[in-house]
Amino acid sequence: MASPTTVPAFEIQEGQVFIVKKSTTVIGQATRINPQSTAQTRKIARLGDTSKKVSYQPTEHSVSLELYSESDPDQLAALLGGTAKPGSGGWVGSEKLFLNPTIAAFDLLIDVYDAATDGSDNKIGTWTLDDFKPTSLNVNIQADNPATITMNGEMIDLYYTPAAGVGA
Repeated sequence: MASPTTVPAFEIQEGQVFIVKKSTTVIGQATRINPQSTAQTRKIARLGDTSKKVSYQPTEHSVSLELYSESDPDQLAALLGGTAKPGSGGWVGSEKLFLNPTIAAFDLLIDVYDAATDGSDNKIGTWTLDDFKPTSLNVNIQADNPATITMNGEMIDLYYTPAAGVGA
């Protein structure tokens, strides 16, 4: 094969800003989010045959989301579902926020902005975690670090939508 005569431009993204949202609610306490898609495979061989055929299974999607713990757990409540913060007067004190497997799945959106040095951050795309549902909840308490809450979950689909005009 011949060597290419032109090489595409090498582009480095200086930095990006990510905004995590459930519908229109911004999850501002998010410190880390790690969505993942995996196509499971199986290697199948016939009797007496040394070569194997790869069988691809449907793609599975999961996510790990880490939040800073806060005195007002309204964002945690939004992600766990079930219990909503009262409209006025703050929390009553009898609410229980917990991992509830019976909640309806919902979409999580991750808006991606370029971190332009000129101060004009432009939206460049959105990651969609389609029909997300939490599957585990871990409270991480350490003496020398801020307390965080790690929530893992699964979703039906994970995809990226570039913003209109990006790359033009």
